[in-house]
Amino acid sequence: MYVAEAGQGRPLIFLHGWSSHGGYFAPQVEAFRESHHVLVPDLPGHRRSIAPLTELSIPHLADRLHEAITARGLQHVILVGWSMGAMVAFDYIARHGSAALDGLVIEDMTAKIVNDFEWRLGIRNGFDAAQNAAVLQAMQADWAGYATGSLPRLFARTQRPDQKLYDWIGGEIVNNDGRAMAALWASLAEQDHRTLLPRLRLPVLLLHGSDSQLYDPAVAEWMEAQIPGARRICLERTGHTPHLEKPAAYNAALKTFLAAL
Repeated sequence: MYVAEAGQGRPLIFLHGWSSHGGYFAPQVEAFRESHHVLVPDLPGHRRSIAPLTELSIPHLADRLHEAITARGLQHVILVGWSMGAMVAFDYIARHGSAALDGLVIEDMTAKIVNDFEWRLGIRNGFDAAQNAAVLQAMQADWAGYATGSLPRLFARTQRPDQKLYDWIGGEIVNNDGRAMAALWASLAEQDHRTLLPRLRLPVLLLHGSDSQLYDPAVAEWMEAQIPGARRICLERTGHTPHLEKPAAYNAALKTFLAAL
């Protein structure tokens, strides 16, 4: 797994979302490299971390994260998980514990993305098993078409995204291997970490966008109630990518959390 590193101090690891890569955290690397040891991996299956399709799963990504932390002897780590990255963080804690961690930041993510009759806090608009099967088929049939069509959902519903940022992300997403993305999405859809949340025993910050097209604010509110001592910050006029849409506000919220640890 490729890991970009910068700075010295307490380790701060940014875990990117599905179909993206570590470069999406460039504003955060710049903001925190003077005060922290910033690590930004390309999770397996993304950009510079090529992996066999048979190994692409959330548990595999969590194990690679564990290897990266262990190989460097890191302690007092703060994990920042955006979208799928938060699911990787959940699985890492479930499989390897949280002894090496001092804190966890969850950015616009839920504990289970697929809705059913009893669970309605997954992806917006009742995204269920049938819709998930259709999405997987679309990814495998025409990755570029699927990626282009889903791009607008990354941004706030009520704001026009910065065109340069929009075009850059669009190009980066299309460059992914559609087969790898489908394999990871299938694994992501299988994850359910609802029972983990009440058992978390470390400081947790929930950061989410007020206008996310993927997750209703009620998701973060529910998670705040489930996680002992969790703090929640809603970043106004941002969508699923608040660290890119409003980096100054996002970085300020993260700095406050880090200073309190």
